[in-house]
Amino acid sequence: MEIFKNLLATLATKLSIGVFYVLMPVLPLLISLAFLKPRFALQYWQTLKKLRIYIQALREGPIAHYFKDVVSIEAVIPPTIEGSCIKCGNCCLDKRCVFLEQTSEEEFQCGIYHSPFRRFSNCNSFPLDARDIERYACPSYTVVETQSPAWTPAPQPYPVQWIRSNP
Repeated sequence: MEIFKNLLATLATKLSIGVFYVLMPVLPLLISLAFLKPRFALQYWQTLKKLRIYIQALREGPIAHYFKDVVSIEAVIPPTIEGSCIKCGNCCLDKRCVFLEQTSEEEFQCGIYHSPFRRFSNCNSFPLDARDIERYACPSYTVVETQSPAWTPAPQPYPVQWIRSNP
């Protein structure tokens, strides 16, 4: 089953990347329409340049990760992940996401954060596991290894003679 899952993920990854390349000339227009952000179409050449960088970043593993781990969610209980976003932009493909917007010298924000399409993305599941945190050198999330609960004996019921009423 694992081999079949990996094969499907690999095929879906290659197909997705191929579709991105084929649609490249019209992607700025499609993105503008899908996210209601005309700047992608108005800055067509700049958007194309960012899209090339974005697609290259996707080829490095996030698309495969999406199909292997997000779409076909594992039934294994992951370790606990603690932390919160500090808007560093690392998880956004190491600041190579076409939708990432810089808000200050050290802070970034997702340009499509409130879009309903975002929930179908890899971004919506970050961080899924320790590999995600390590891949993007995330400074704010940590994996907390959960310990198995210590075995404690079940409480003993009251002895029978304490429960019966005396006649």
